[in-house]
Amino acid sequence: MSTDLMPFVYEGATVRTVVVDGEPWFVLADLCAVLAIANPRNVAARLADDQKGVRLVDTLGGGQQMTLVNESGMYEVVIRSDKPGAVAFRRWLTGEVLPTIRKTGGAYIAPGSQAELDLTNPDTALDKLIEVAQVAKAERAKRMELEQKVAADAPKVEAYDQFMEADGTYLVGTVARMLGTSQNKLFAELRDRGVFIAKGSMKNTPYQRFMQHFTVKATHFERTDGSEGVSYTTRVKPSGIDFIRRRLNIQVVAS
Repeated sequence: MSTDLMPFVYEGATVRTVVVDGEPWFVLADLCAVLAIANPRNVAARLADDQKGVRLVDTLGGGQQMTLVNESGMYEVVIRSDKPGAVAFRRWLTGEVLPTIRKTGGAYIAPGSQAELDLTNPDTALDKLIEVAQVAKAERAKRMELEQKVAADAPKVEAYDQFMEADGTYLVGTVARMLGTSQNKLFAELRDRGVFIAKGSMKNTPYQRFMQHFTVKATHFERTDGSEGVSYTTRVKPSGIDFIRRRLNIQVVAS
């Protein structure tokens, strides 16, 4: 089944999106074009399987297979970019594109798409009017729900920018505050769930299969006896925030 595109324009460049199972996905080639990345295939190869996918999408030229990335993958692509305008692009995506998709549901009703009422037939006209009214009521309720979600998400988007380190990552303690818990508790839960290593010199660093959501920085130091040691600090990529929330089933309540 093909999916309709929902285009946005950023500084003259088109960024196409689709909504799959209620979640926004981005055309990878469009993100790469804005970020001046020449080979989207190389970018796709670096992403985790749950961050990307290929889908048949409706275009003016007919259905086309396109590589798409979800919200987590989008953050991964943009954060990795060294382009000076990458931060502004990310803020546009999180501040305009995502709220618009969530507000509209990513769907448009084309003119003439609804069946015309046959008012000459009294046996069916009333039933059709009731059906149309029920659909309109459901759409209003959905729109109100989406608007509330956009309002709830706005403080979290601001928090991402406020707490982001210079390299585009977050300390685990910062992520813990975002998710309404403590650093020690978050470390413990990630170890219990098998995301972080529980013992040894690499304690509190992620297992390799989860590295797409984290970075680990090694710091060399000298011990009092003159020997050299290495400590490791785990930082969380933007995609890791939602990964942790979903992995631990944390419900975030907007303040």
